[in-house]
Amino acid sequence: MKTTVKYVVLKSLDYQLGTPLFQEELDVDGLYFDQIPSIIQYQNHQFKVKSKELKRVYLAEENEDSQTIIVKVLSV
Repeated sequence: MKTTVKYVVLKSLDYQLGTPLFQEELDVDGLYFDQIPSIIQYQNHQFKVKSKELKRVYLAEENEDSQTIIVKVLSV
């Protein structure tokens, strides 16, 4: 399944509130939401996952499933 994972910073000394950290485009199964680790490493910083949101879409004309996951993180 085509999956877009967006990481957003909620609180950090180095980033402003709501700053998009980075985005990944993956081809994974529908269970990936539960496999996201609780600690994310990015640019020599560690971030703790505070919350996750999942949105799934099925495009009938293209016969394709896709999902978007928004992961909100705090600086550790």
